[in-house]
Amino acid sequence: MSAVLKRRRRAFTLIELLVVIAIIAVLIALLLPAVQAAREAARRSQCTNNLKQLGLALHNYESAQGGFPWNQKPYNNAFPQLPPGDDNGNSWSALALMLPYLEQQQIWNAINFSFGFNEFLGPQSGKDDPIAFTAVTATISSFICPSDSGKGRNSYRASNGTNWDWWSREAGAGVFTRNGDQGIAQITDGTTNTIAFSERNRGDNDGGKFSPGDVYVGVPGSAWGIPTYVVSNPADQKVIVNSVIPDCTAAAKTGSTKTFDFGGYYWAAGDYPYTKMNFVLGPNSKTPDCSPWGDVGAGIGFYSARSRHPGGVNAGMADGSVRFIKDSIAIRVWYSLATRSGGDILSSDAY
Repeated sequence: MSAVLKRRRRAFTLIELLVVIAIIAVLIALLLPAVQAAREAARRSQCTNNLKQLGLALHNYESAQGGFPWNQKPYNNAFPQLPPGDDNGNSWSALALMLPYLEQQQIWNAINFSFGFNEFLGPQSGKDDPIAFTAVTATISSFICPSDSGKGRNSYRASNGTNWDWWSREAGAGVFTRNGDQGIAQITDGTTNTIAFSERNRGDNDGGKFSPGDVYVGVPGSAWGIPTYVVSNPADQKVIVNSVIPDCTAAAKTGSTKTFDFGGYYWAAGDYPYTKMNFVLGPNSKTPDCSPWGDVGAGIGFYSARSRHPGGVNAGMADGSVRFIKDSIAIRVWYSLATRSGGDILSSDAY
């Protein structure tokens, strides 16, 4: 009988089993952040590489064409929906112009640049431009940051400097101008200290919620009233801080305005909702982006640098390098990085 008892296998008690499960749970809890951090590091590295490709393409374009691509070129409108000469909604982006220098010659060949691209026929109407449909609905992987959880086709925006609306005024001009008539020689602040491209989250394509890539549209009229429409101007900054930001924040809290949820939907369209950004607010600002414009928020407002990377955004500099800009950057330093010829002198530890 004793021999039988000796051969009997001892089972785990309930308490021992619970202890083992608890230990496994603790180990998983300890390892999960490290795994997530490793994944984010890989995504951020890919995002950095995408911006480096844009920087290289930008310089190849400048070398071949004698200047940087425009950020919004006027076209005679080929569509009856907009008045003749209206270029806010039918211009090609800098990204579209750079396609041959990004190994995207096939998509470039599918575009007829004799016509403007009318994105107003796009996602909010359930239609796409009939002339440019094949090209503009193509997905180009190097235009999408893997950390960006939005739904559009573009995570990277060309800088419009410290301009408040779509115009590229000289006082607030960045790397890109309205007509593409500027090159490296005009970046007198130095290419190392001037941002060409920045991340901006894509919209969520969902009108039922607000995501960082979305824009509140139709906010109160104070957003139309800044003096020079160059936000680095102290007088403009005063109005923005005292009126525009409070109005925008209040509208967002009350839910009294609609949102434009298709940010970055097209990489081909040369305006704020899709391929341009400005420096009104700092990176990943707690103030939501908003515009006094109507349903699409196309030509004026906050179109800020935003990303899903913890603590900041990747920015492609005019020299082709990529810098990670922290959310805590001083706003005046942020403005200095936005403009190409403001006479700003930045130290290496300023950002």
